[in-house]
Amino acid sequence: DPYDLLGVAFNATDAEISKAYKKLALKLHPDKQVNLTSEKAQLIAKQFHDVKEARSFLLDPEHAQVRQKYIAKRESERLRREADALRERSMSERRKRLR
Repeated sequence: DPYDLLGVAFNATDAEISKAYKKLALKLHPDKQVNLTSEKAQLIAKQFHDVKEARSFLLDPEHAQVRQKYIAKRESERLRREADALRERSMSERRKRLR
């Protein structure tokens, strides 16, 4: 999830997303990493790449259509989970055991 990866809320503004990206980019940039094992350096490089992709997905206008689909899917999943929870709460104990 790009929002979780950047550590921002789902309704974060572009400025908040940019700020979170810059903070993580400074922390994870491969040029800032010294005295690391090859394995650890590769892991951090992958994290840096993932952060760049998340920022690109959330801010670039060319990703707008894909982002709208992602937002719709996320909202649909949230509504389904809420409906499942409501159905579970309203179900009798006997029906829960039979389930």
